[in-house]
Amino acid sequence: MHSLEISRLKIWDSRTGSVIVPDSSFRVEQGKCLAIVGESGSGKSLTCRAIMRLNPASLQQSGHIELNGINLEELSDKEMRQFRGKHLCMIMQNGMRAFDPSRPVGAHLLKTLAVHYPWSRSDAIAKLKAALASVGLKDPDKVLKSYPYQLSGGMLQRTMIALALVLEPDVIIADEPTTALDAITQYEVVEQFIALRSRLGGMMIFVSHDLGIVKRIADDVLVMKDGHIIERGKTSDVLAEAKHPYTRYLVSSKLALSRHFTELMGGEAVVEG
Repeated sequence: MHSLEISRLKIWDSRTGSVIVPDSSFRVEQGKCLAIVGESGSGKSLTCRAIMRLNPASLQQSGHIELNGINLEELSDKEMRQFRGKHLCMIMQNGMRAFDPSRPVGAHLLKTLAVHYPWSRSDAIAKLKAALASVGLKDPDKVLKSYPYQLSGGMLQRTMIALALVLEPDVIIADEPTTALDAITQYEVVEQFIALRSRLGGMMIFVSHDLGIVKRIADDVLVMKDGHIIERGKTSDVLAEAKHPYTRYLVSSKLALSRHFTELMGGEAVVEG
């Protein structure tokens, strides 16, 4: 079975010697979605960027990262650039930062596809248009010709999801993909992630602080605090019967916010199970 295995991952700042993530190990199997949750600064995003080898040069890492039997730590920078996109695809929190602001979105997407597939320009455009339409973008031609600033955050997230559909990667890493979106757009984008997972059947790591979204999309969950994994397990089990005090705090905070929102809307509070 295909899998992504992270063993004894350590991340530290070479300038200060400060260890940010001391020793993390986890596994994602084919067809599964793993959520990583925790407050800002807990090491969630650094862990994901370490898998992609996209952390700044000042941050060093060690450990073993293996995808489908391939040790990613042994790949050269050139080999890793080829590996990213086709095998490992990262969908970032801020869509505006994921695209070159000086070029139309279509130019960025076509350049990415050209690295991984020997398709003609017309074939690549046709595949992109079909994927953009499938994620609910009604005018794919306009999207491809638009500059990033001309598209909303939700549209940029959908565009990145569409690119993943075309690339068909083994692993999709979504780093806080809904944080900058309004509630309605969050819901729509999460639905697109669920559809993406269903269509590709690969592995997904979904980073979020929103336990409602985690409950909807993830099979398993890791809870991180100060660089450490403090709890892990099936999502339903962890959210219903959290063992660590910090996890219980996260769950209770989510419930308190849910109750407060319901009361503001004039309804009765609903306790989530």
